[in-house]
Amino acid sequence: MDKKSTTDNYQSSAYPFAIRFFNEIKALGVTEVAVSPGSRNTPLVLAAEVTGLNVKVFLDERVAGFYALGHAKVTKSPVVLICTSGTALANYLPAVIEANHSGVPMIVCSADRPPELRQWGAGQTIDQVQIYGSNVRWFYDLPVANNADLSQAQNIAIRAWDRSVAGRGPVHLNWPLREPLEPLSDLVVPEANLRPFDSTTNSDVGAQRLMQLGEKYQNGIISVGPNDLDDNAMQRIGWFSEVVKWPIIADPASQIRGRAVSGTVITSGEVLCGSLPFTESLRSPDVVIHIGLAPTSKAYKRWLGINPPEHHILVSPTADWVDPSNSITEVYYGDIFFPYSQSSETLRPHSEWLEQWKKGNTVATSIVKKYLQDDHNELSIVNAVMEGVDDEVRVMLSNSMIIRDAELAFAHSAIPYRTLCNRGANGIDGIISTSLGASFGSEEKVICLIGDVAATHDFGGILASIRLEAEMIIVVLDNGGGGIFNFLPISNAINKEQFDKYFLTPPMLPFVEVLKSLSVDVSTPQTIKDLKADITKTMSKSSLSIIYYQSDTDSTLRAFGSIRDAFDQEFGQEV
Repeated sequence: MDKKSTTDNYQSSAYPFAIRFFNEIKALGVTEVAVSPGSRNTPLVLAAEVTGLNVKVFLDERVAGFYALGHAKVTKSPVVLICTSGTALANYLPAVIEANHSGVPMIVCSADRPPELRQWGAGQTIDQVQIYGSNVRWFYDLPVANNADLSQAQNIAIRAWDRSVAGRGPVHLNWPLREPLEPLSDLVVPEANLRPFDSTTNSDVGAQRLMQLGEKYQNGIISVGPNDLDDNAMQRIGWFSEVVKWPIIADPASQIRGRAVSGTVITSGEVLCGSLPFTESLRSPDVVIHIGLAPTSKAYKRWLGINPPEHHILVSPTADWVDPSNSITEVYYGDIFFPYSQSSETLRPHSEWLEQWKKGNTVATSIVKKYLQDDHNELSIVNAVMEGVDDEVRVMLSNSMIIRDAELAFAHSAIPYRTLCNRGANGIDGIISTSLGASFGSEEKVICLIGDVAATHDFGGILASIRLEAEMIIVVLDNGGGGIFNFLPISNAINKEQFDKYFLTPPMLPFVEVLKSLSVDVSTPQTIKDLKADITKTMSKSSLSIIYYQSDTDSTLRAFGSIRDAFDQEFGQEV
């Protein structure tokens, strides 16, 4: 084949278009690509590699999807997922759903058969158009990359990046590719045309509105749910709370617990809002400002539903409005707390409203501490993990029981940690894989706190962690199945045989034996003292460490109930 024929074949292949796309997406700030092996996606994989992107290979698309989710949570930059045609991209769906509801950027690039091979029985061909439905910010079925206009590759790149980053969520690009799929000559990388740009919203109006409400109303609340705000943004929220004298009800995944942002932080909202003696001592709130995803606390959401505020402000919603009480009155985007600093003048010298919240929080946290010495209840176990850390960490909180344990056990201490969680869709799938992605995207040590059922769901994440030689800690709490169902009305509504069969569903997986057979560093402490020591020891290890600890659901259930009863009695006597 002569040089001209080789050049013509190269120009008519999918490579120039694919390389242009990946080169421009890299210029916009994307660095990470997660690939699952296949044939049809060959041009996409090689194009991503030749442009200098960091390409990692995952055997399982489900694991790859949650890896991308975790990495993007930390870096705030979308990870590009590349898979072959057929059912491969269907396995990204749980991670795409979580990214949609959590507001995490992600770009899925699925290879597909060209139009002439669709719906005619060609192998590994399904209908991939709009396969993710409303779970993506943007879907685009690309033209066949062979002989396509290269300028369109640039336009698609900038639009995909903008919709994923500014739209805060996943984007799906479907790539029809014709054979030949292999490169027929050397791959050429052109100079990129795009540069990163800022697409944030001007938030002056929102800031002025906050000041107006703060001046007018004393009975306000700042509710901070699960989020990934940076330290500066959280500090400004803290300064605002000091100015208006409103309490900050901080979710365990709010990033605020453990940070010295304000003396107004409330960590026991679940106890306070579920206590009649406390809630009856309050007036209904006039203003609630909510930031982040929906709070974990059911008691808070129930109380707010019964006592809707006159003004309910939602700040920067993601895919869903965080409005379980159906009381949102205003919505603002961006950093509407930007005018506030440590020297900002307070609007009122004293607030009975704030003092009542602080008083209740003091009583509740002192009672919780009394229940953190039991070797079997999960509050003690989760607390022991946090007491064992000796450096800055990122703590991945699994859904179901773990994050509810943290709701009470995570005190407003001086431990410098940040949290991770998948609270968009609240699923228990992909927790370890998300932690894996976060560990590679973060300089801090990542600790994954997970239950036995969730760990079983994502055992592929453990295998990927071993293969990629991850440096993180996984703490598996085995309570013998779905322990959270013991806290729900169904536990008393049906007989024990039915309940155990349909709701507890213990995995029956010999975790320790299986992990040791994989040559994993696994420890099995029997007391919270030993658990704390194991956490401290593994913090300095540059390898994957797994800690297996057996908890007791009945002990945990009793601890939760005893805390509520003790608070009602003690606070009731004080008022």
